[in-house]
Amino acid sequence: MARKGAPKKRLLLPDPIYNKISVHMLVNRILKSGKKSIAYRIVYSVFSKISETTNQNPVEIWEKALNNVKPRVEVKPRRRAGSIQQVPRIMPSTERARAIAIRWIVGACQKRAGKDMISKLYAEISDASNKNGTAFRKKEELHKMALSNLMNSRRPDKIVKAISEQSDGNDEMY
Repeated sequence: MARKGAPKKRLLLPDPIYNKISVHMLVNRILKSGKKSIAYRIVYSVFSKISETTNQNPVEIWEKALNNVKPRVEVKPRRRAGSIQQVPRIMPSTERARAIAIRWIVGACQKRAGKDMISKLYAEISDASNKNGTAFRKKEELHKMALSNLMNSRRPDKIVKAISEQSDGNDEMY
């Protein structure tokens, strides 16, 4: 057991142009080999492409895509009675849900077939904002797995409520 306690949470500053922490988190996820200027160029060109095609604020579309991909529950493997069971539980924090959603979106972009990261990220963000795409399907699969393993949880009614709230479109919880 660690004796130092929980590590301090690092403060993440918002990005310089759109002034949103979620955009800066996206830049940090796209970052490869410490080349942050290239990551900024990718994200900002994707946002300019989104604003040109949809004539809407790209940050709003990004936030909508992020809310569509954010999971409400997670499934943790637990060892009970000699076997490993998948135990669903409600997502402990909104920061964790947002980080997982960004990770899924960037991972889906990297697996997507295409020429450059700009077009792949644009396609994945637009798909996620329209409630389809690889990252959205991953969230749906996670929720189905949580529903199929409800009998392993302590409070199955809360898990069903959390999943049904998101499928109804009520995103006020996050």
